[in-house]
Amino acid sequence: MTNALGIPAGIMPDYRREIPGPLLERTGKWVEHRHMQPGVFRHLADDGFECISVRLLLPPGGFLSSNTLRLLARWIREYALTGRRTSRQGFELVGVPPSRLAELLDEVAAHGLAVGGTANSLHQPKCCNGFIHCQNAVIDAPSILKMVMDRLFDGVQHHNYPAGLKISAAGCPNQCGGGIEADIGILGVFLDGPRVSDERLIRSGINVEYLRSHCPVGALHRRELPDGVSVQVDLDLCVRCTSCLLTAPEAIEMGVIRGAAIAVGGRGGGIKGTPRLARVLHHYIPAIPLNYDDLIGKIEFLVDRWCARAVPGERIGDFLDRIGWDYFRQELE
Repeated sequence: MTNALGIPAGIMPDYRREIPGPLLERTGKWVEHRHMQPGVFRHLADDGFECISVRLLLPPGGFLSSNTLRLLARWIREYALTGRRTSRQGFELVGVPPSRLAELLDEVAAHGLAVGGTANSLHQPKCCNGFIHCQNAVIDAPSILKMVMDRLFDGVQHHNYPAGLKISAAGCPNQCGGGIEADIGILGVFLDGPRVSDERLIRSGINVEYLRSHCPVGALHRRELPDGVSVQVDLDLCVRCTSCLLTAPEAIEMGVIRGAAIAVGGRGGGIKGTPRLARVLHHYIPAIPLNYDDLIGKIEFLVDRWCARAVPGERIGDFLDRIGWDYFRQELE
């Protein structure tokens, strides 16, 4: 069974039922995408139909209260055809009439939200939930990004960078926040590895081979003891992913020496370039809430050097390719 658009009915709700007719009718017929000002851009269809979108910056981490959701819903009803969450945890009001644009921007500012983060500017920050509800967190990613954005906020509302700048934070090596694929990534890191309590592991009755199977790099070695079987962690292989902790929380604890690393040059791909992983520039920086001055200072210096030396349209990864990684490190140091 299919619906009128030819999409199988299935179980999953059809996304197209959320899209208003004027946009559905022009699917695949958009011919221009132009930035009018930071956070405001225009789509033009081949029949002359104009669709203006306004991008709002939301708090890092993707959390929205019921009051904020009601506010966004009201703005959709009053000013737009529809709305959508962006892949970077922001929000767009789609289909704003040109005659209502100034009124909408004034109301957004009155409610303490910002418009911006498009084209050659600092985009919506993206991160995991950090300490809020994750047992793996090394750093508090939302609070770090909040303070980073406060310091760099001028970059959100002006197109004054060589290219778009995306900063993401991942609270632990698992990279749920996507730090390793951003222009600048803040990565939670453990300097010391997991600690195993032989007594608690044996008492828990957890199957040791089952536990070892969860280590992605084979860093857990079987350890025969008089009272039973435990594991030993090969710290040279261990990548501090916390998989063993999740499998045996009764007996394994992560290390206590924790901080952040900074990686640069990543990107998620797109029409202007292929995907690439960021490279670690600073391997360890203390990140004790809320003392992030050292971390933020290094990010500011990095952004300043990129702005001073990059050519128009050159993202940080492309900039690194042109001047060379070793030369870039030498210049930063």
